Amino acid sequence: MIKISRKAQRGFTLIELMIVVAIIGILAAVAIPQFLDYMKSSKRSEAMLNLNSIEKGAGARFAEDSAFPNLTAGFTPGTACCNQAGKKCAVVQTDWVGPAGTPTAWDELNFEMVKPFLFQYDYTPNGGGAGFVARARGDLDCDTTTVDYTLTATTTGGNPAYAIQKPARGD
Repeated sequence: MIKISRKAQRGFTLIELMIVVAIIGILAAVAIPQFLDYMKSSKRSEAMLNLNSIEKGAGARFAEDSAFPNLTAGFTPGTACCNQAGKKCAVVQTDWVGPAGTPTAWDELNFEMVKPFLFQYDYTPNGGGAGFVARARGDLDCDTTTVDYTLTATTTGGNPAYAIQKPARGD
């Protein structure tokens, strides 16, 4: 009779499994905070893009009238995004477009939101159309700590100049 030898079955030992679990734990401890930072960074880019859009609208208005829009718009929408469904601001056209014949600052800047968004925006003229301050304020993780981005416009020698100030620390 021929004896068939069986290969010894070998699996993972408990120590090998513990080492793999430890390595995965270390990778997760490093990766998760980085991932959360990238998520916040992508959310913050909304403010920069929209302030750039406000800057372009104000620049177009300045080119036409030699002055920036002289209308004020408080934080729009009036309710913080974290207090709305889905933790984002809903698009409400009447927030951005005034009734016919009654332009708002947003109309003058040709600015409105058409997709759900994370920041509230305001616009304050100064110097009778010689400058303005526009802000984007958001609470990106709904912990009541807000971040503000500020776009400041001035006029020097008839030429507009713009500067965006980012928050010192992200939310």
